[in-house]
Amino acid sequence: MAARLRPRRGPAQRIAAASVWTSGAYADRRVVPRVKMPDELKTYIDSLAFIDTHSHVAGFDFGTPVDDKAGKSLPGILFNDYLLYLTDASGEVPEGMHGKSEWRVDDAERDWRMIQPVLDRMRATTSYITIREGIRELHPFDEPDITDANWRRINDSIVAAYRKHGERAWHRMALDRCGVILQNQMAVLSYVCDHYDSLPPAEREAQKKFLMPSLILDGHLFTGFSSGKPSRLRAMELVGMQPKTHVEYVEFCRKSIDLFAERGGKSVKLLTAYHRTLRFEEVPDDEAATLYAEGPETLRGAKLQRLQDNLCYHLLERAKDRGLPLIVHTGYNCPVEYAKPDDLLPFARSPRLRGLKIDLCHSGWPSEGAAMIFARTYRDVYFNLCWTPVLSRALGRRVLSEAIDIMPMTKVLTGTDCGTVECFVGAVKLIRTQLHEVLTEKIQQKQITLDTAKRFAKCILHDSAADFYGIEIQ
Repeated sequence: MAARLRPRRGPAQRIAAASVWTSGAYADRRVVPRVKMPDELKTYIDSLAFIDTHSHVAGFDFGTPVDDKAGKSLPGILFNDYLLYLTDASGEVPEGMHGKSEWRVDDAERDWRMIQPVLDRMRATTSYITIREGIRELHPFDEPDITDANWRRINDSIVAAYRKHGERAWHRMALDRCGVILQNQMAVLSYVCDHYDSLPPAEREAQKKFLMPSLILDGHLFTGFSSGKPSRLRAMELVGMQPKTHVEYVEFCRKSIDLFAERGGKSVKLLTAYHRTLRFEEVPDDEAATLYAEGPETLRGAKLQRLQDNLCYHLLERAKDRGLPLIVHTGYNCPVEYAKPDDLLPFARSPRLRGLKIDLCHSGWPSEGAAMIFARTYRDVYFNLCWTPVLSRALGRRVLSEAIDIMPMTKVLTGTDCGTVECFVGAVKLIRTQLHEVLTEKIQQKQITLDTAKRFAKCILHDSAADFYGIEIQ
């Protein structure tokens, strides 16, 4: 007689069977704990209010144009930031794509043809997939990918959305759709002055309700990207100072922080690792005064770094006094030595900066272990996963899993770190998905309970960020 095969039981049947074994006549034979379905956790994570601790969506450093209804194209969305950064390293690049920043709606078809060879080299990257899935969420398409067959329909939807609503309103609609209630925005001082003042009052208030501007300090340190110098000169105009001496320049720095805080600024940001190491020593004021007298914009090498070190402590002292925490770009950089998280130890140990909260961005990767040790050692240091999931799905899962294992849940932050609405939406979806996946694995492995998983999810999406920014938790 042929053997009779039992039908394979799914999760629901297995749970039902477990409940039988733990009740009645069978209770003394076998005990299998009752397990709640993972979907309960997913529903909970998807319902949580999210504070996005790291973003550039609302107009990058200087803000969006007052008339923000010019529209955006599909190629412009795809190559707004992440994929554009990878372009020159990817292989042969079509003429016109090197550093391209302007993507006109009227050029969409030409641009679509132009980007094909570069785009095809990036279709497997998590960065592309995140953008693609954000586009799918806001401009639905059923096909597995964006191709010649559907690109025009998707492009038309993108153009129509931005022209109908405007970039700012489209952004706010996406925030509401994603359950994001507050969002960090990297900015220069003129953002909270010139940009805010240029907006109609109702529009300004709508933006200020959710934005948490973070002041980029690098321009004040005579370093940074090309925007650093004009932003510093404009800051001098805004505070009404043309400093000639070190003493006057320190006062200018303090007044910049004061004005930023008064205009709604919520934190300060160092991008220094793109240009020099993160190690800042406490340099005496008399030495800094001598260096400044030589002409700060003419200094190079060790002299410039010594002046920067001195000024940075003055800036951070004022930020601490105004209740503004510090966000630091750590990890991802070339050379990686410039962005070592533990180079920030002097900040954590300095009596001058005691109480200053520090956010170690991007997991400190590839030095994520050092960043975790730093964050678990010092009360005011936080580990931020922002960018990590979008950089690599596999990396994001691993680092998130290790962070859960290593640190108190109150020390872990996350954020999207995106420059377009569509990429932002894709990043939020990815972050929530990975939280569910990793926490579910830990429940199944009996590391944690469902209740603990829920508490961690709430911490990383909301409560830890509220603590970092000094926001009262409801």
